[in-house]
Amino acid sequence: MRSQVLRRGSRMAAVAALAFLTTIGGSGAAVAGPPGDAPIEVSLGAAGIQAPGSHDGGPVSFRVKTDDPAGRQLQVIRPHLGVSIDQVLHDLADAVSNTPATAAAGIRAVEGEAEALGGAFVTPQAPEEFTQEISDGPVYLLDFTAFLANPTEPVLKSLELCGSNGRHLAHFPHGIVIQRETTAGPRFEAEDVDRANGAILVHNAAPELHEMELQPVAPGTTDAQIQAYFDAIAHGTTPPPAPFTGPPAGLSAISPDHTVLLETHGLQPGTYVLLCFVPDDQLGIPHAFLGMHQVVQLH
Repeated sequence: MRSQVLRRGSRMAAVAALAFLTTIGGSGAAVAGPPGDAPIEVSLGAAGIQAPGSHDGGPVSFRVKTDDPAGRQLQVIRPHLGVSIDQVLHDLADAVSNTPATAAAGIRAVEGEAEALGGAFVTPQAPEEFTQEISDGPVYLLDFTAFLANPTEPVLKSLELCGSNGRHLAHFPHGIVIQRETTAGPRFEAEDVDRANGAILVHNAAPELHEMELQPVAPGTTDAQIQAYFDAIAHGTTPPPAPFTGPPAGLSAISPDHTVLLETHGLQPGTYVLLCFVPDDQLGIPHAFLGMHQVVQLH
Protein backbone atom coordinates (compact mmCIF):
# COMPACT_ATOMS: atom_id res chain seq x y z
CA MET A 1 0.00 0.00 0.00
CA ARG A 2 2.80 2.39 0.91
CA SER A 3 4.48 1.84 -2.47
CA GLN A 4 1.20 2.54 -4.27
CA VAL A 5 0.76 5.82 -2.39
CA LEU A 6 4.33 6.87 -3.12
CA ARG A 7 3.92 5.96 -6.81
CA ARG A 8 0.70 7.95 -7.04
CA GLY A 9 2.36 10.92 -5.35
CA SER A 10 5.30 10.75 -7.74
CA ARG A 11 2.94 10.69 -10.72
CA MET A 12 0.96 13.70 -9.54
CA ALA A 13 4.16 15.61 -8.82
CA ALA A 14 5.43 14.84 -12.32
CA VAL A 15 2.22 16.12 -13.94
CA ALA A 16 2.22 19.28 -11.83
CA ALA A 17 5.89 19.93 -12.57
CA LEU A 18 5.45 19.43 -16.30
CA ALA A 19 2.42 21.70 -16.42
CA PHE A 20 4.24 24.39 -14.46
CA LEU A 21 7.47 24.15 -16.46
CA THR A 22 5.77 24.23 -19.83
CA THR A 23 3.57 27.16 -18.85
CA ILE A 24 6.44 29.37 -17.72
CA GLY A 25 8.74 28.08 -20.46
CA GLY A 26 6.38 29.04 -23.27
CA SER A 27 5.95 25.60 -24.86
CA GLY A 28 2.54 25.16 -23.28
CA ALA A 29 0.94 22.90 -20.72
CA ALA A 30 -0.98 19.89 -21.92
CA VAL A 31 -4.63 20.77 -21.76
CA ALA A 32 -8.07 19.59 -22.67
CA GLY A 33 -10.90 21.88 -23.59
CA PRO A 34 -13.98 22.61 -21.53
CA PRO A 35 -17.20 20.83 -22.46
CA GLY A 36 -18.56 22.03 -25.78
CA ASP A 37 -15.30 23.55 -26.98
CA ALA A 38 -14.78 22.28 -30.53
CA PRO A 39 -11.41 20.81 -31.51
CA ILE A 40 -9.91 21.22 -34.97
CA GLU A 41 -11.38 18.40 -37.04
CA VAL A 42 -8.82 16.86 -39.41
CA SER A 43 -9.48 14.09 -41.91
CA LEU A 44 -6.74 12.34 -43.91
CA GLY A 45 -7.27 10.17 -46.95
CA ALA A 46 -7.06 9.79 -50.71
CA ALA A 47 -8.88 13.12 -51.10
CA GLY A 48 -6.10 14.91 -49.21
CA ILE A 49 -6.36 16.78 -45.91
CA GLN A 50 -9.74 18.12 -44.86
CA ALA A 51 -9.43 20.78 -42.13
CA PRO A 52 -10.43 24.41 -41.53
CA GLY A 53 -8.17 27.21 -42.73
CA SER A 54 -8.18 29.06 -39.40
CA HIS A 55 -8.86 28.47 -35.72
CA ASP A 56 -8.31 30.04 -32.32
CA GLY A 57 -4.77 29.86 -30.95
CA GLY A 58 -3.68 29.09 -27.41
CA PRO A 59 -4.22 25.53 -26.20
CA VAL A 60 -5.69 23.75 -29.22
CA SER A 61 -6.88 20.22 -29.84
CA PHE A 62 -6.70 18.34 -33.12
CA ARG A 63 -9.20 15.51 -33.59
CA VAL A 64 -7.80 13.32 -36.36
CA LYS A 65 -9.44 10.55 -38.38
CA THR A 66 -8.95 8.70 -41.66
CA ASP A 67 -10.90 6.48 -44.05
CA ASP A 68 -7.72 4.75 -45.24
CA PRO A 69 -7.85 1.07 -44.14
CA ALA A 70 -4.04 1.02 -43.92
CA GLY A 71 -3.97 4.05 -41.62
CA ARG A 72 -2.46 7.51 -42.00
CA GLN A 73 -0.06 9.74 -40.08
CA LEU A 74 -0.50 13.49 -39.57
CA GLN A 75 2.45 15.74 -38.70
CA VAL A 76 2.02 19.39 -37.65
CA ILE A 77 4.94 21.71 -38.44
CA ARG A 78 5.71 25.39 -37.86
CA PRO A 79 8.75 26.81 -39.73
CA HIS A 80 10.82 29.31 -37.79
CA LEU A 81 10.62 32.96 -38.76
CA GLY A 82 12.26 33.49 -42.12
CA VAL A 83 12.26 29.80 -43.08
CA SER A 84 9.93 28.64 -45.84
CA ILE A 85 7.87 25.48 -45.59
CA ASP A 86 9.46 24.40 -48.89
CA GLN A 87 12.90 24.47 -47.27
CA VAL A 88 11.65 22.44 -44.30
CA LEU A 89 10.09 19.84 -46.58
CA HIS A 90 13.27 19.65 -48.68
CA ASP A 91 15.32 18.82 -45.58
CA LEU A 92 12.62 16.53 -44.23
CA ALA A 93 12.93 14.51 -47.44
CA ASP A 94 16.61 14.03 -46.60
CA ALA A 95 15.69 13.09 -43.04
CA VAL A 96 13.64 10.10 -44.24
CA SER A 97 16.47 8.85 -46.45
CA ASN A 98 17.73 5.29 -46.00
CA THR A 99 21.30 6.62 -46.07
CA PRO A 100 22.29 7.37 -42.44
CA ALA A 101 24.56 10.34 -43.22
CA THR A 102 21.87 11.97 -45.35
CA ALA A 103 19.19 11.28 -42.73
CA ALA A 104 21.33 12.75 -39.94
CA ALA A 105 22.04 15.94 -41.89
CA GLY A 106 18.39 16.24 -42.86
CA ILE A 107 16.98 15.86 -39.36
CA ARG A 108 19.57 18.30 -37.96
CA ALA A 109 18.44 20.84 -40.53
CA VAL A 110 14.77 20.31 -39.69
CA GLU A 111 15.48 20.69 -35.96
CA GLY A 112 17.05 24.08 -36.65
CA GLU A 113 14.38 25.26 -39.09
CA ALA A 114 11.05 24.36 -37.54
CA GLU A 115 9.02 23.27 -34.55
CA ALA A 116 7.49 19.82 -34.68
CA LEU A 117 4.09 20.18 -33.00
CA GLY A 118 2.95 16.58 -32.87
CA GLY A 119 0.40 14.72 -34.90
CA ALA A 120 -1.42 11.41 -34.88
CA PHE A 121 -1.24 7.87 -36.22
CA VAL A 122 -4.85 6.92 -37.01
CA THR A 123 -6.92 4.16 -38.60
CA PRO A 124 -10.66 4.13 -39.37
CA GLN A 125 -11.20 2.17 -36.14
CA ALA A 126 -8.89 4.29 -33.97
CA PRO A 127 -9.15 8.09 -34.30
CA GLU A 128 -7.10 10.24 -31.93
CA GLU A 129 -7.04 13.67 -30.36
CA PHE A 130 -3.94 15.56 -29.29
CA THR A 131 -3.69 18.88 -27.49
CA GLN A 132 -0.99 21.42 -26.75
CA GLU A 133 -0.52 25.17 -26.57
CA ILE A 134 0.40 26.81 -29.88
CA SER A 135 0.87 30.55 -30.27
CA ASP A 136 -0.72 32.64 -32.99
CA GLY A 137 0.51 32.25 -36.53
CA PRO A 138 0.52 29.74 -39.36
CA VAL A 139 1.12 26.03 -38.95
CA TYR A 140 1.15 23.33 -41.60
CA LEU A 141 -0.63 19.99 -41.56
CA LEU A 142 1.35 17.33 -43.44
CA ASP A 143 0.08 13.92 -44.51
CA PHE A 144 3.28 12.16 -43.49
CA THR A 145 2.15 8.82 -44.90
CA ALA A 146 1.84 10.39 -48.35
CA PHE A 147 5.14 12.22 -47.82
CA LEU A 148 6.99 8.98 -47.12
CA ALA A 149 5.51 7.48 -50.28
CA ASN A 150 6.48 10.50 -52.42
CA PRO A 151 8.38 13.40 -50.81
CA THR A 152 8.37 15.32 -54.10
CA GLU A 153 4.59 15.84 -53.94
CA PRO A 154 3.74 16.68 -50.33
CA VAL A 155 0.09 16.69 -49.27
CA LEU A 156 -0.07 19.83 -47.18
CA LYS A 157 -2.61 22.25 -45.71
CA SER A 158 -1.96 25.56 -43.97
CA LEU A 159 -3.84 26.54 -40.83
CA GLU A 160 -3.82 30.04 -39.35
CA LEU A 161 -4.09 30.26 -35.55
CA CYS A 162 -5.18 33.57 -34.10
CA GLY A 163 -6.42 34.73 -30.70
CA SER A 164 -6.81 32.93 -27.41
CA ASN A 165 -9.59 30.37 -27.01
CA GLY A 166 -9.72 30.57 -23.21
CA ARG A 167 -9.28 26.86 -22.67
CA HIS A 168 -7.94 25.34 -19.49
CA LEU A 169 -6.43 22.25 -17.93
CA ALA A 170 -9.46 20.00 -17.61
CA HIS A 171 -8.09 16.87 -15.96
CA PHE A 172 -4.98 14.91 -15.14
CA PRO A 173 -3.92 12.33 -17.72
CA HIS A 174 -3.94 8.67 -16.81
CA GLY A 175 -0.44 7.91 -18.08
CA ILE A 176 2.81 9.80 -18.52
CA VAL A 177 5.59 9.27 -21.06
CA ILE A 178 8.80 11.28 -20.87
CA GLN A 179 11.28 11.10 -23.74
CA ARG A 180 14.81 11.32 -22.35
CA GLU A 181 18.44 11.14 -23.37
CA THR A 182 20.38 8.68 -21.20
CA THR A 183 23.93 7.34 -21.13
CA ALA A 184 22.59 4.31 -23.04
CA GLY A 185 20.88 6.46 -25.66
CA PRO A 186 17.36 7.91 -26.10
CA ARG A 187 14.69 6.19 -24.03
CA PHE A 188 11.02 6.32 -23.02
CA GLU A 189 10.16 6.68 -19.35
CA ALA A 190 6.56 5.49 -19.08
CA GLU A 191 4.31 5.44 -16.04
CA ASP A 192 0.71 4.17 -15.85
CA VAL A 193 0.51 3.63 -19.62
CA ASP A 194 -1.92 0.73 -19.28
CA ARG A 195 -5.26 1.83 -20.79
CA ALA A 196 -6.22 1.08 -24.36
CA ASN A 197 -8.34 4.23 -24.45
CA GLY A 198 -7.05 6.96 -22.20
CA ALA A 199 -5.13 10.22 -21.97
CA ILE A 200 -1.32 10.12 -22.03
CA LEU A 201 0.83 13.14 -21.26
CA VAL A 202 3.94 13.06 -23.48
CA HIS A 203 6.88 15.36 -22.74
CA ASN A 204 10.07 15.61 -24.77
CA ALA A 205 12.86 16.23 -22.25
CA ALA A 206 15.55 15.28 -24.80
CA PRO A 207 17.59 17.55 -27.10
CA GLU A 208 16.25 15.92 -30.29
CA LEU A 209 12.94 15.39 -32.03
CA HIS A 210 11.03 12.32 -30.82
CA GLU A 211 7.75 10.61 -31.66
CA MET A 212 5.79 7.99 -29.74
CA GLU A 213 4.31 5.28 -31.93
CA LEU A 214 2.08 2.85 -30.08
CA GLN A 215 2.28 -0.37 -32.10
CA PRO A 216 0.49 -3.65 -31.33
CA VAL A 217 2.76 -6.69 -30.97
CA ALA A 218 2.26 -10.39 -30.33
CA PRO A 219 1.38 -11.36 -26.74
CA GLY A 220 4.48 -12.13 -24.71
CA THR A 221 6.76 -9.92 -26.80
CA THR A 222 9.66 -8.48 -24.81
CA ASP A 223 11.92 -5.49 -25.35
CA ALA A 224 14.82 -7.90 -25.86
CA GLN A 225 12.96 -9.46 -28.78
CA ILE A 226 12.20 -6.04 -30.23
CA GLN A 227 15.90 -5.12 -30.04
CA ALA A 228 16.95 -8.45 -31.56
CA TYR A 229 14.65 -7.77 -34.50
CA PHE A 230 16.13 -4.30 -35.08
CA ASP A 231 19.71 -5.54 -34.58
CA ALA A 232 19.26 -8.20 -37.25
CA ILE A 233 17.96 -5.63 -39.74
CA ALA A 234 20.80 -3.23 -38.90
CA HIS A 235 23.45 -5.94 -39.34
CA GLY A 236 21.95 -7.26 -42.57
CA THR A 237 21.15 -10.69 -41.17
CA THR A 238 17.87 -12.57 -41.41
CA PRO A 239 15.61 -11.10 -38.70
CA PRO A 240 13.26 -13.14 -36.56
CA PRO A 241 9.57 -12.91 -37.48
CA ALA A 242 8.31 -9.35 -37.18
CA PRO A 243 6.61 -8.89 -33.80
CA PHE A 244 4.24 -6.19 -35.05
CA THR A 245 0.63 -7.26 -35.55
CA GLY A 246 -1.10 -4.14 -36.83
CA PRO A 247 -0.84 -0.46 -37.75
CA PRO A 248 0.36 1.99 -35.10
CA ALA A 249 -1.48 4.54 -33.05
CA GLY A 250 0.35 7.25 -31.14
CA LEU A 251 1.90 10.70 -31.39
CA SER A 252 3.98 12.13 -34.23
CA ALA A 253 7.20 14.04 -33.66
CA ILE A 254 7.48 16.84 -31.12
CA SER A 255 10.37 19.22 -30.58
CA PRO A 256 12.40 19.40 -27.36
CA ASP A 257 10.60 20.93 -24.36
CA HIS A 258 7.16 20.34 -25.87
CA THR A 259 4.34 18.64 -23.99
CA VAL A 260 1.28 17.10 -25.62
CA LEU A 261 -1.82 15.40 -24.28
CA LEU A 262 -2.69 12.41 -26.46
CA GLU A 263 -6.12 10.77 -26.24
CA THR A 264 -6.48 7.41 -27.97
CA HIS A 265 -9.83 5.94 -29.01
CA GLY A 266 -10.82 2.54 -30.35
CA LEU A 267 -7.65 0.65 -29.49
CA GLN A 268 -8.02 -3.01 -28.60
CA PRO A 269 -6.56 -4.24 -25.30
CA GLY A 270 -3.32 -6.14 -25.69
CA THR A 271 0.45 -5.87 -25.84
CA TYR A 272 1.92 -2.77 -27.47
CA VAL A 273 5.35 -1.25 -27.86
CA LEU A 274 6.27 2.44 -27.71
CA LEU A 275 8.60 3.26 -30.61
CA CYS A 276 10.45 6.27 -32.01
CA PHE A 277 11.58 6.00 -35.63
CA VAL A 278 12.88 9.58 -35.90
CA PRO A 279 16.50 9.33 -37.09
CA ASP A 280 19.25 10.20 -34.64
CA ASP A 281 20.66 13.61 -35.56
CA GLN A 282 24.24 12.33 -35.34
CA LEU A 283 24.05 8.72 -36.51
CA GLY A 284 21.06 8.93 -38.87
CA ILE A 285 19.74 5.66 -37.43
CA PRO A 286 16.12 5.46 -36.19
CA HIS A 287 16.00 5.88 -32.42
CA ALA A 288 14.11 2.59 -32.08
CA PHE A 289 17.20 0.78 -33.41
CA LEU A 290 19.22 2.49 -30.67
CA GLY A 291 16.95 1.10 -27.95
CA MET A 292 14.14 3.66 -27.82
CA HIS A 293 11.28 1.19 -27.37
CA GLN A 294 9.22 0.02 -24.41
CA VAL A 295 6.65 -2.77 -24.24
CA VAL A 296 3.41 -1.94 -22.39
CA GLN A 297 0.22 -3.84 -21.61
CA LEU A 298 -3.02 -2.03 -22.37
CA HIS A 299 -6.29 -3.14 -20.75
